[in-house]
Amino acid sequence: MDAFARTDIDAMVELVREDVVLTMPPNPFWFTSRDAMFAFVRPNLDPASPMFAGHWRVVPVRANGQLAVAGYLQRPGTSVFRAQLIDVLRVAEGRVAQITTFEPHLFPAFGLPMTL
Repeated sequence: MDAFARTDIDAMVELVREDVVLTMPPNPFWFTSRDAMFAFVRPNLDPASPMFAGHWRVVPVRANGQLAVAGYLQRPGTSVFRAQLIDVLRVAEGRVAQITTFEPHLFPAFGLPMTL
């Protein structure tokens, strides 16, 4: 959570297994390696990228007994952090092995506000 909130991509890479799987139901995205996953997310996290999405705040949650993170995004030029995603994590051998990302409409089910 700390690495994500600081947008420390190198630290995030170290926390993820090489064979990590990232899915985003109901979207048809399926990434099956650390390289593929970070090729997809890096431009959105890098402030120097024209695809930079903004700054993040994250809140720990649990989903179906698993570790999860609720992510709030402050888009460039705005002042509010808005609900963006819930990442459900599966950890194996001390590293993230799978991330299932859900859309923000689920925030109320977790008792989370839509903005921070």
